[in-house]
Amino acid sequence: MSSDGRLEIRRIRADEGLRLRELRLRALAEAPTAFGSTLAREEAFPESAWHERATGGASGSDRATFVAEEAGRWVGMATGIARHAEGPDHSPMLVGMFVDSAQRGRGVGAGLVQAVTEWARTLGVPHLYLWATSTNRSAIALYDKCGFKHTEEARSLDHTPSLREVLMKRSLR
Repeated sequence: MSSDGRLEIRRIRADEGLRLRELRLRALAEAPTAFGSTLAREEAFPESAWHERATGGASGSDRATFVAEEAGRWVGMATGIARHAEGPDHSPMLVGMFVDSAQRGRGVGAGLVQAVTEWARTLGVPHLYLWATSTNRSAIALYDKCGFKHTEEARSLDHTPSLREVLMKRSLR
């Protein structure tokens, strides 16, 4: 982070598993229908699972987790997964996108999307995909602004079948 407290978007470090847990649980509590998992499920994860996620997101070639930090506080995160089972042809996916509600509209989300997009470009693939809850209009507007296009694919959210997710893709070329 810069010395004047400005926002920094960076890759997570391997030793930040507990900080990752804190932000992820806050995200699931604040926006439960925006994710494919639930607060109850992830609260039950052992500490070792969070350390593994941080380690993989920090240096793994198959995933990259980025955090947005301001004045020492994490205010957002997003992860890119290189070969995701839910992506068309196991294509890269942007997952776990979250921006603290007080930080929305300040460019944090766009910065996180850009970080994952730049990482995905290094994979040499043509597209990056994501699933977005169809009722999350602000997220969809952000993804539109960041170059994602709507596909024809949609599905029910596993833990809330009355909600639909739409598949979006962005060209990496």
